[in-house]
Amino acid sequence: MKAGWERSKELVAPNLDTVRNLLRPFLEEELVYSSELLSGGLNNSNIKITTSSNQQFVLRIYNSNDDSMEIERHILNLLKGKVPVPQVLYVDSSKSILDYPFLLLSWVEGEQLSELIYRDNKLEIESAAREVGRSLARIHKIEFPDSGFFDNRLHIKESIKLNRDMFLMFIEDSLIKGHAGKHLGDNLCKSVLNFSQEHTNLIEHLGDQNSLIHGDFNPLNLMVEGKVGKVDITGILDWEYAFSGSPLMDVGNMLRYENVSNTKIFDPFISSYQKHGGHLPAQWLQKAKLLDLIALCDLLNKKECGEARVIDIKKLIQKTMDEWDRFRTVQDKFR
Repeated sequence: MKAGWERSKELVAPNLDTVRNLLRPFLEEELVYSSELLSGGLNNSNIKITTSSNQQFVLRIYNSNDDSMEIERHILNLLKGKVPVPQVLYVDSSKSILDYPFLLLSWVEGEQLSELIYRDNKLEIESAAREVGRSLARIHKIEFPDSGFFDNRLHIKESIKLNRDMFLMFIEDSLIKGHAGKHLGDNLCKSVLNFSQEHTNLIEHLGDQNSLIHGDFNPLNLMVEGKVGKVDITGILDWEYAFSGSPLMDVGNMLRYENVSNTKIFDPFISSYQKHGGHLPAQWLQKAKLLDLIALCDLLNKKECGEARVIDIKKLIQKTMDEWDRFRTVQDKFR
């Protein structure tokens, strides 16, 4: 599960005095006692802040010169009260002290869902999976007038509605025009191109494509906390990739590492998603896997990719093609 993946951007780790200066307008007389780099995340930098009165926050520093911070800020405000997300407490895009914009977010208690899965407690995992399905259905009920990527005010800056031709264009842009083909190698690259061309007709019938999509919905970005007989979602993190699109993109991302023939997540997650209003079109799992194939190829579309990332993604892509017929059998249980 992205284990050992190399970061896309360098970590930004300001010293304690700089952190104190950054947060003084918000904290006023409250003193920052400590700052601690948090693990996880391959682009932005997250720092745990503890004050002298033991208040805790997350300082989230954005490494890219784009709209990602503003998109995430507006998304978190939009979702407040609808699903568990961190609260935006303070924002600074001036770059007057630090060369990067940042948000100060409320601290989210709990652990990553990935850690709970590794413990392999069946009842805990099933409980968490049901809560994830419910939360994702609520997210997808938020819709926009069109599909595509957001500007810094959550307006659609470019309409992108997937069809078979656009699907192939995205795959070919990564594999042929971009750098992904080099990382996959000739044989696997040709197999992916042939596979995509063979199944591209499925993309013509995705259903609605104007739901709020997280864009990186997976157990690493889901915080959970166990209570008596139940696991709750305490926070859904890292919304900088959010856009308006097909709900199957988040479904495919969530199931990316799952062995659909032997999983404790699949059934409770999908059943709960449907129960709480999530819609699954015909051949939904195969369609979700095709959409995730776009994402996987894009993750390799970089001139330089770390070895761990390349090895992991190659395995995931091969698994998608190898298990294709199995997806057909599994998806029919939920129609």
